[in-house]
Amino acid sequence: MLLICVGLTGCAGRSAAADERELRATLLSVYAAVERGDEAGYRDLVDIPATDVYSNALTTTMFESIRLHQAVERHVASAANRSTTKSASLAAVDYRTNARAMRDAAAGWTFTAQGNRATIDQLASRPGAPMFRRARGEWRLVPTPMDAPPGSMYVALMVQTERRLAEALATARKAVEAGRATSIEDVNGILRNLLADVPTTRPASP
Repeated sequence: MLLICVGLTGCAGRSAAADERELRATLLSVYAAVERGDEAGYRDLVDIPATDVYSNALTTTMFESIRLHQAVERHVASAANRSTTKSASLAAVDYRTNARAMRDAAAGWTFTAQGNRATIDQLASRPGAPMFRRARGEWRLVPTPMDAPPGSMYVALMVQTERRLAEALATARKAVEAGRATSIEDVNGILRNLLADVPTTRPASP
């Protein structure tokens, strides 16, 4: 998960300590929203322009994957736990795991604010490092933009891929909720059939 931090060093009535507290609180809230599977809460904390179709599509995919995991936990996992046979692994990324790890790491991070932007000191030197922007009196996470022209065929392909992934994840979730998929193997079969011709990895940008 890539983030962007925004700070207000030197603004009247604000201190570096206040910025640091607010930035950390915002970052932890973002990770907490991912852990809960709260897409609306996440989008309230992350500044994704409507024109950034790739980040919007990627966010939808992330939360569809989380919702599928939650549905499996409610409807399938309890039955699997009662079985003497070792259960299979769900063939969908559980973004909550990464969010938990990042939340724990973020507790020790420090921030540097400059104007309406800020960086995480421990990550600032990394390519695509997380940042925030301050807007309307609040810090907001800003997705790292894709390294390709917005209207390019590459971006269009990536958006199409994410939308197909999201649709497949949603279809599998609905099958679980309706009782048509009663095992993890059933869920994986649905995903495999729907995504047979979808790349499993994202190609490098041009």
